[in-house]
Amino acid sequence: MKEKIAEISFLHVFATLLVVLGHSFYQTNSLIVDWMYQFHVPLFFFVSGYLFNVSVNGKPLQPHIFLSRKAVRLLLPYFALSTLLFVPKVLLSQFMVRPIQASWSEYVLMLIYPYRNVNGSYWFLPTLFLLFVFAVIALFFLQRLQHRTSLTVTTLLLTLLALANISLPFSHDTLFNVVGVIHYAFYFALGYFVSSFGLMRFLDKGKTAILVFLFTFVVSIIGLRVNKSPLMDLFFATGGILMSVALSRLYAKYGLRFLNHLSPASYTIYLYHGIFQALSLQILMRFTHFDIGFYIILAFLSGVYGSFLVYKLLYRCRNSRLGRTLALISGISVS
Repeated sequence: MKEKIAEISFLHVFATLLVVLGHSFYQTNSLIVDWMYQFHVPLFFFVSGYLFNVSVNGKPLQPHIFLSRKAVRLLLPYFALSTLLFVPKVLLSQFMVRPIQASWSEYVLMLIYPYRNVNGSYWFLPTLFLLFVFAVIALFFLQRLQHRTSLTVTTLLLTLLALANISLPFSHDTLFNVVGVIHYAFYFALGYFVSSFGLMRFLDKGKTAILVFLFTFVVSIIGLRVNKSPLMDLFFATGGILMSVALSRLYAKYGLRFLNHLSPASYTIYLYHGIFQALSLQILMRFTHFDIGFYIILAFLSGVYGSFLVYKLLYRCRNSRLGRTLALISGISVS
């Protein structure tokens, strides 16, 4: 059980670090970024679906309680931090990649169209919340089926979601990112399916984990040279997820701990890394002239450990009234 917890914690941190690293390459083409972008976002949704099954497995689901907690976890930071960041981004708009206007319409639009948000990575939050809503509805019906029937229905649902992922044109400009919800639903359902039926147990045998990791890693490198299509994107994203799961198994198997200190803060790092990167990249680059590699390293380290320090500070102050509020909007548990 401890190994399973270590694996999931690793996947959370690994996916978060990939996001931070990807955002560290400011206006710079890189094979590293292209490699990560094959699978790092689908990995987030896979882990979320996996944990959704863990949280509801063998327990009576109370939809209103479950979704209210997810709203606090996902929507409260989305609306609160977006609002707090709106004015500073307007004032510093000349330094930003995506300048914005100071208007009520701009403010409302960046909330209801998540990809227009002042912080580009926040689109994930309402998207995941809507996936939880749909997952709760689907689970309500699945729990009323026998195990064999449930397996058949789940497989059929997964197939339909894969077809939707391939055939539905992706758009960044839909209300509450509904198209994005449909697009990423396959990976969420895949995580649930894998967790529910224990499909990763084959990695426990001998050297299977290292062989799977090496094979899928090579496939992901080959993917950099393949002409992309929706079907190939799905294939390489799934391969990248399997590679990440195999890597997490190796991390736990050999008792590695070098990322453990970041695990409790991974969500806060996701929420705050863009702020520190904006300071170290989009603003600092205007006034200094170092090699681009310096800014990439600085952006990565400040994005991770600047946010980590925010987590440490807010966690320490979480028992005061103000500290509790700041902790809640920063994705920090106060219970």
